[in-house]
Amino acid sequence: MTIDKLPSGSYRIRLTEDGRSYSMTVPYKPSDREAYKLIRAKIDNGNSDISFDEAYKRYVDAKSNVLSPSTLRGYNTIYRNLPKWILKTDISKIDDYTMQKLVNDYSKTHAAKSTCNAYSLVLSVIKLFYPSAHISATLPQKRRVTSYMPTYDDVKRLLDYAVGSDYHTVLSLAALSLRCSEACALTLDDLSEDNKITINKALIRSEAGYVLKPTPKTDASYRTLTIPEELADEIRHQGYIYNGYPNQINKYLHRALSALDIPYFSIHKLRHFFCSYAHDKGYSDAVVQSVGGWSPSSDIMRRIYRHGMNIDEAKQSLANDFDFF
Repeated sequence: MTIDKLPSGSYRIRLTEDGRSYSMTVPYKPSDREAYKLIRAKIDNGNSDISFDEAYKRYVDAKSNVLSPSTLRGYNTIYRNLPKWILKTDISKIDDYTMQKLVNDYSKTHAAKSTCNAYSLVLSVIKLFYPSAHISATLPQKRRVTSYMPTYDDVKRLLDYAVGSDYHTVLSLAALSLRCSEACALTLDDLSEDNKITINKALIRSEAGYVLKPTPKTDASYRTLTIPEELADEIRHQGYIYNGYPNQINKYLHRALSALDIPYFSIHKLRHFFCSYAHDKGYSDAVVQSVGGWSPSSDIMRRIYRHGMNIDEAKQSLANDFDFF
């Protein structure tokens, strides 16, 4: 067995056994004992000639029943956008240099967040076969994108505009904290006589189209909400909550906002609106978390609070309070 340092700074371990040569690269200098253990595991696992393409297919197959359809769809989207050269590369030969080249190539045509997601997926595939692999790369810095946060007046105008359309109820529920996937999965059976709605499933997009997932996004997403009586009566009168697919809602929303001359925002921003508005009205974190289906340990809600309503007024008030300079 030999251990050679490569120009990239990584180390190549070589071993000849039964007339066949095996090699693998690690980003650090291993001891003789560790090197033998690594190359031995590689031989025993039979991964010496597996391309990343084949490794990815095995990875997805091994997790096909534990990942949601939307997650698998996201993985496959990344896979289809990976450079062809990485698909042909044996996973045993992917080292720091190779990973850095992948990140560099992928970032030429993709945003920083997408590049980081691709890096994470590639690393996860490799670690399934080589758990002890230590591969890293410098990732592009994510840029904070500030999207438009609807105001109370924006939401009121939008809902008034949508009255009488097929989208009024689903937009109203979104403003009451429901995710689009949750609202689209609701049926009349989920609405009780005392105007409570039970969230226990989701309509999500998969490779084959939209499918009904018998569970919501997280355990905390299981919840029961009380909705305004007027909205409950509207749902009962029309006989359904929403008959359509999530993408149709955003298309309608785009047209409505254009007609109302309101800056564009996605339906998910109505969930952000709920969080900020409820917070500004004085409801406790525990209440907002419970209604919105956020886990108490999650920092997502707190980050959403940064979109707080009436920011300009708050800034002016803060300036007035610090007038002693």
